[in-house]
Amino acid sequence: MKILAISGDDARLGGLAIPLREAGNFVEAVADTSDADAALRAGHFDAIVLDLEPPATEALNWLRGLRERRVRLAVLTLTRSDDVDSRIAAVQCGADDHQVHPIDPRELVARCQALMRRGAGSLRSEAISCGELVIDSRKREVRHGSVPISLTPREWSILEFLVTHVGTAVAKDRLLRAIAGWDEQLAPNAIEVYVSRLRGKLAGTGTRISTVRAVGYRLEPPEEIAHVERIGPVS
Repeated sequence: MKILAISGDDARLGGLAIPLREAGNFVEAVADTSDADAALRAGHFDAIVLDLEPPATEALNWLRGLRERRVRLAVLTLTRSDDVDSRIAAVQCGADDHQVHPIDPRELVARCQALMRRGAGSLRSEAISCGELVIDSRKREVRHGSVPISLTPREWSILEFLVTHVGTAVAKDRLLRAIAGWDEQLAPNAIEVYVSRLRGKLAGTGTRISTVRAVGYRLEPPEEIAHVERIGPVS
């Protein structure tokens, strides 16, 4: 699952991003709603975790605006107050679930999984076909035809990000944010190491990762299949 986590507090943002990543999700962590808008324009997400910092008016107005624009993503909101008015305001503005922060990391993961199971918003339930590759985000499986490809969590995060931006150059720093825990300090060349390993595992599949000079990387599907196709649930 691809999750957009939003909080202006560094410590709370880390508390949201780390357990979700450790549970195997792709998480993009941003500090404000402007960055969130940019992230939503740049790629697909399944859910949003929105920290309603006091005052929560701006974040709630942003959430209301998403719903008015018919952006149908599952949204979990968090506040430091458990009063009824806060819960009502969040739900009225479009939240699918609302909890009090700090939230236990296990419950945070479970709440996001529950939103996915309930089908809140427009959660993706289908697999993606990219050339001869089949990428199933729910099962976190990649196959070349009927042959499974074993990926580490970081290799998986890179591939999932690239496949949802197929044909588009993705900056190295964006990929680095996708694989790093909030409190980790990865060397800038770490992404090169993981991409190199991923390239080796994709060898022979007809899908390759090309280097875009001074930018980053781009996933290139086979020439005869130059698109990503959603193919429905994989049994």
